Amino acid sequence: MGYIEKRDILDYKFLSGLCVSSNGNRAVFKVSRACEAENNYQVQLYRLEVSEGGGRLSGALPLEGTVGVGDFCFVDPDHIIFSALKGDDRDRVAQGEFLTVFYSMNLNTGAVEERFRVPLKNAAIELAGPGRFLLTAVGIKDRPDVERMSGEEKERVLRELKAQSDFVVCDELPFMFDGRGYMNGQRRRLYLYCEADGRCIPVTEPLFETSQSAVDPEGRYIAYSGVTYDRFYVRSHGIYLYEIGTGTTKTLLAPGSFQIMGLGFLNGRLVVAAAPWNGEGAFPNHDLYTLTLTGGRMEPVHFHREEDFGCKTCGDCKSGKMRTFQSQGGALYYITTKGTGASINRWAPGELFRRLSGPDFLPDSLAVSGEVVWSIGSGGGLQEVYRRKGDGLWERLTNLNDSALENRTVSAPVRYTFTDRDGFSVNGFVIEPADYDPGKSYPGILEIHGGPRAAFTHGFFHELQYLAGKGYFVFYCNPRGSAGGGEDFADIRGRRGTVDYNDLMEWTDFVLDKYKSIDPKRLGVMGGSYGGYMTNWIISHTKRFAAAVSMRSIADLTGSYGATDCGAWGTPGVYGGTPWANDERLREQSPFTYAMNIYTPTLFLHSFEDHRCNVTGAMQMYTALQLKGVPTRMCLFKNECHELSRSGRPASRLRRLEEIGAWMDRYLKL
Repeated sequence: MGYIEKRDILDYKFLSGLCVSSNGNRAVFKVSRACEAENNYQVQLYRLEVSEGGGRLSGALPLEGTVGVGDFCFVDPDHIIFSALKGDDRDRVAQGEFLTVFYSMNLNTGAVEERFRVPLKNAAIELAGPGRFLLTAVGIKDRPDVERMSGEEKERVLRELKAQSDFVVCDELPFMFDGRGYMNGQRRRLYLYCEADGRCIPVTEPLFETSQSAVDPEGRYIAYSGVTYDRFYVRSHGIYLYEIGTGTTKTLLAPGSFQIMGLGFLNGRLVVAAAPWNGEGAFPNHDLYTLTLTGGRMEPVHFHREEDFGCKTCGDCKSGKMRTFQSQGGALYYITTKGTGASINRWAPGELFRRLSGPDFLPDSLAVSGEVVWSIGSGGGLQEVYRRKGDGLWERLTNLNDSALENRTVSAPVRYTFTDRDGFSVNGFVIEPADYDPGKSYPGILEIHGGPRAAFTHGFFHELQYLAGKGYFVFYCNPRGSAGGGEDFADIRGRRGTVDYNDLMEWTDFVLDKYKSIDPKRLGVMGGSYGGYMTNWIISHTKRFAAAVSMRSIADLTGSYGATDCGAWGTPGVYGGTPWANDERLREQSPFTYAMNIYTPTLFLHSFEDHRCNVTGAMQMYTALQLKGVPTRMCLFKNECHELSRSGRPASRLRRLEEIGAWMDRYLKL
C-alpha cells in the first residue's frame, strides 16, 4: 500500500450529468477521465440499471458510440438523445459554423441513429413534450447567418469571421467570462425544436440572457428567467412564461428585485430559488419562493438562514454539469450546504421540510423520478452513483473509482471545532502525514479555500492527500466568510483581511496546540482564488510561515478593477467601493499595498486565461518580491482558466502539483 501520489489523479473518474428515466429504474450519466497521451479528457456516457426492488441488475456500463458526447436527456425509459460531432460535421464546426447534431440511442439494443441537427453552437437539450425539445445555446448578436448560406458566399463569410478572430471589439459589460473567454455580444438563448416540421423556434429574444429555465411536466409552458440588455448586464432577473401552443410570452415578475438560481413547476405554480437584489453588487443567500402562473408577488415559503443554497463544498475531484434543484411529483428536491457538508432536502406544500441525506454522505448532484432520489456523491471517497432506498438509507450502486484507490492509503481528515474571539464556531480538519509517528517532528501546511463562500468538508481532496502523502500535516478550516454557517457568519463584505484573518491564525494556533508534532518553524500556507488573496494577505501581515504558495490570487483591488469577469459588480459589493470613489478603502484591503512587509519565500501559480482573478495579481506580487530580494518563483499556465486545479488539462494539473510539492519541500523539509 502506498500513499496518494500526484499522478493518481490520472486514474480518477469524474461523474456528472446524472439523468434518470421516468420509471426510475435506469440512469445515464457522464464519465470523464484524463487521457495523458492526448492531454485532454475522454467523456463517455454510462448506463446503470436497477430492479424494482432496488437490487442491482447490471453495473455501470459504458455506452458504445458516445465518446465525445455533449448534452443528453431521456426521451422515454428505453431511449436517450445526445449530441456529438463526427467526421465532416466536426470539420465544419472547426471552420466556424454553428452546428449541433443529436443522435438517438436505443438503450436495449445499443443502436444509434441521427435524430436531427440544428444551426446552434453546443446546444443543451431537455424534453419538452412528445416530439418537442427545449434547446439552450449561445448566440452572438450581429453575427451573419452563416448557416443559411452556401457555396462561395459561405466560404467568404467564414474567412472574414476567422480573420476577425484575431481581435476583440467590446461595447458592453461583461465582455468576458472565465471558461468562456471574451464573450462580448454573446447571449444564452432558448429555442423550441419541433420534430414534426423541423422548426427551431426562438423562445427568447437575441439580446436576452437566460439564467434559468424549466418545462411544465404537461408540456404546456416553458418558464425562464433572465434579463435583456444591450450595454450593461444587471444581475437582477425577471421571470417569464412561454406558452408552447400559442408561442406567446408573458411577464410574471419584472426584473429589478431578485437574482434567480433555481426554477421549477410545482402543483400549478412556480417554485423559485431567489436572492433579493439590493443594487450593491452582492447577494445574500437564496431562499425559496412560489409564484403563480399569472404573476404577481413572490411568496416566501422557506428561508435558509443557517445554511447556503446549492452545493458549495470544495474539491478537486468533480467536474461537469451538476443539478442541485429539481421539482418532481409535487415536491421540490434541492441541495444545501451546512457546516462541513451538504444535504439533499425535500419540500412540498403543506408538508414539513425534510432532509433526505445525513452528514456522512456528500452529494454533488441529484436526479429524481417520482419519489426515487438518485445522486452523484461520496461518503468521503471518490464519486459514485447512489440511490435512496425506501428505508431512507443510501445505497451505492457503482464502483467506478474503487480501483483507483485500492492500493492507496487515504488519511481520513479529523474534524475539530473551536470558538473564535467573536464567539462564532469555526469548523476545520486535520490530515495527518504519511506514516505519522507522534514522537517525530513534521512540517505543516495551512490550506485556504476559495470563494470565500464555500466550505471544506471531510470529502476526498486529491491535492491535500498528495501533500499528506509527502509527509506534511495539512490543516484547513472554514473561517468567517465561508458557506454553511449562516448569513451573519458569511457576511464579511468590506472586512476581508480582518475577521477571516483572525480565524485562520486562531485555527493555526489551535492545531499547533493539538499536535505538538508540528514544527512551528516549518509552517507553510497556500490557497487559490480567495485563498490566494488570503495567502497574499497573511504573508504581508505575519512572518510565522516559512513558505507560501499563492494560486490564482488577487493582489491589487484598484489595479484589477474591470479586468475580471466580476470586477464591475464584485469589487463594489464585496470590498465596498470603486477606485474613483473609494480608492483608499480598496487599497486598505489590497495585499499589494503591504507587499514590502513580505519576507516569506512565495511561489505564484496562475493561468493566462483566468478571467475570474486576472493574472496581473500574480505578476504584481512576484515583481514586488523580486525587487525586495525575497525568494520567489512564478509559474504561468497557457490556455488554462480559473478552473486549472479542477478541470485543467492533465499535464497542467500534474505540473501544478509538482511545483507546489517542490516549493514546500525546498523550504519546509530542512
